[in-house]
Amino acid sequence: MRPIKLILFDLDDTLVHFDDYYEASVKDTFKSHFFTRDMNIDDLYGVFDEVNRALVQKLDSQQISIDEFRIKRFLFSMERVGKMTDVDTALEFERLYQRVAKSNMKPNEGVNKLIAELKDFYQIGVITNGSKDWQYDKLQAIGLNSVFPKDYVFISGEIGFEKPSPEIYHHVLRSSSVQSDQVLVVGDSWINDVMGPIQQGMQAVWLNKKNQAPGGPGPLAVISELEELRKILL
Repeated sequence: MRPIKLILFDLDDTLVHFDDYYEASVKDTFKSHFFTRDMNIDDLYGVFDEVNRALVQKLDSQQISIDEFRIKRFLFSMERVGKMTDVDTALEFERLYQRVAKSNMKPNEGVNKLIAELKDFYQIGVITNGSKDWQYDKLQAIGLNSVFPKDYVFISGEIGFEKPSPEIYHHVLRSSSVQSDQVLVVGDSWINDVMGPIQQGMQAVWLNKKNQAPGGPGPLAVISELEELRKILL
């Protein structure tokens, strides 16, 4: 196995964590959005979160796309509380949610310091599912927008394929001119960030913050905090 040349970080729940902004942002959006501001926000959040979790499973198994996920979680939530609405309202809610969520995301000084250190020894980048503008907004909010070279920011909405489709990893290899075993993917999703890359000959480090059980070939390492990469890679 050749030395690692390129380290690609997942974004959602790896560089930026849902638990840091998600609940507050959803509730703030409910309070501001014209369709939901007169509803019981706590009860509505409970329904929304339950729908969100169910749809995340479908998203992870590629039964729905990221765009379908964002629309359906609002429509299905409203349906459950007896409020019928439409796609345009769901999209408006999502746009408002993204603005609110971005304001609630904060840089992690420890992680940003680690990435700056890694950049001295490796090529670094991002591989993430999502829309181009929204994922770049997140990178900007956490202070990493200018750290990763644009050529090494791989976003499914821009490429046309989502993790764990082989095509997105093939695109990485074509774009970076490195061999598959010289690429290391770091992320929280066992399917997207471990199994997907390994099946394409890449290496992987699993960020297992929730102490889940693995389900296949072992990655290079399993960590619970990104800062643990310092001992592994530096």
